[in-house]
Amino acid sequence: MIHVTRRSFLAAGGAIPLAAWLEQRGFAQAASMKVRYDARSTQGIDMLKVYAAAVNKMKDPAQIPTGDPRSWIFQWYTHFVNDATTKAAEIQRIYPNAGDPNRAVAEAMWNTCQAHSPGDNEDFFLPWHRCFVYFFEQIIAYVSGRDDFTLPYWNYSTADQSIRGVIPPQFTMQNDPVFGSLFDGLRNPGVNQGRPIQSGLPGDPLSLAALADTTYSPSGASGGFNQDLDSGLHGNVHVLVGGPNNMGNVPTAAQDPIFWMHHCNIDRLWASWNAAGRTNPPLSQTFTFADRNGKPVVVDIADYLDIGKLGYTYDRFEPVPGAVPQRLLAAAATSQQQVVASSPQGITLGATATQVTLAPAPAALNAAALTVPAQVASVAPEKKVYLVASQLSAKAQPGVLYSTYLDLPANPTPQQLDDHFVGTINFFGIAHSGDGHGQPAAHAGGVNAKSKFVSFEVTGKVRALGKNRFLKDQPVLSIIPEGQPAAAAQPVIGKIELVVQ
Repeated sequence: MIHVTRRSFLAAGGAIPLAAWLEQRGFAQAASMKVRYDARSTQGIDMLKVYAAAVNKMKDPAQIPTGDPRSWIFQWYTHFVNDATTKAAEIQRIYPNAGDPNRAVAEAMWNTCQAHSPGDNEDFFLPWHRCFVYFFEQIIAYVSGRDDFTLPYWNYSTADQSIRGVIPPQFTMQNDPVFGSLFDGLRNPGVNQGRPIQSGLPGDPLSLAALADTTYSPSGASGGFNQDLDSGLHGNVHVLVGGPNNMGNVPTAAQDPIFWMHHCNIDRLWASWNAAGRTNPPLSQTFTFADRNGKPVVVDIADYLDIGKLGYTYDRFEPVPGAVPQRLLAAAATSQQQVVASSPQGITLGATATQVTLAPAPAALNAAALTVPAQVASVAPEKKVYLVASQLSAKAQPGVLYSTYLDLPANPTPQQLDDHFVGTINFFGIAHSGDGHGQPAAHAGGVNAKSKFVSFEVTGKVRALGKNRFLKDQPVLSIIPEGQPAAAAQPVIGKIELVVQ
């Protein structure tokens, strides 16, 4: 066990500057830049062997006690405690002795995942998970005895269609003496058999579209890179790998070894966005993590916004769409939003298609052009049209994605399905049980239910539909579950709006 006194831990309540923490542990940043590799590369497979051996030790209480911050359960619970129980109950079970120093560490660390609980700041999603992955990587290096270890990433969005969305084979070998510890039988059917997780779904749920965002945080109707990545690709992968007691549910997601390859890739996409010149806002907030020695470290996420300062990089960055001309950015930033059409309040999604009529907004009715097609046709070249779904809530995870279509014809052809497809909505992180960050066990409405939203840029889509006379005066949005949603989920979208900005 790691011996950290409660007094010394609580006395260290202030954040430790990153440079000081690195210096204390003998890390030479620039001189020892480490590289994280694609899990399918030669180097990545070598790292997966190291990872598998370490995971096996971390899951074995005889080798690493459950109460040790370097155990598998402790690291899983840092993200979120299993919703079959509660944080308080698990702390009492694992640490019956109130004086156990690691009990205080668990109190500080568990259930601190951002941003999936009420009151969380959505902008902390990327930096919190970067810290989580960074310290976890250090623990794997220590447990394995391989200081050169780096976490591989799962590039599920690769252009290689033969492996796009296919889980790396090392995670499917249940009885393999080397990789068996990476298997999880609670994943969705087909995942462990090598079926692409996006198989049979419309659109591209593994799209890297968020990389096109030019702002980190939301800007009007635009979700911004952090939120678009979280609500889009990140959540889609969780749901598609899925399982109600596995990756598809926030409180159980981090028990699956593939979780870390997923979030390593999400971190790589953020690093790619930054490498293209996109800037982060000045974020600052302290969180507690455990280092390679199992000791608590109170860090400020302000120190973790640049991977160069952390001493690691990636073998490959994703290309980012070219910068929007500054004059257009300035015009978009200063222009007012205009709601062209909106839905009724409170849209309950069922087990079959839900159709929602978007009626012209009052502001639009007073304009010269009354119909939605006319409003869209008059949009200035420098402006964009967004479909915005907000105030999402659910009583449980639906476990499926929802495909959305605008004015979809009856009995559509494959081409019409493509022409009218808007995007994919997932409810990952919107609702989950568990006790949150000291919150009640049930929190229907999920994180930031009043402020978090899902946004699709549909400028080209609505213009094309309008030009071909497929866009109705009062457009109808079809929201279709891709599979059978959990009966207890009862997902709701507070409102849907068509916005010009």
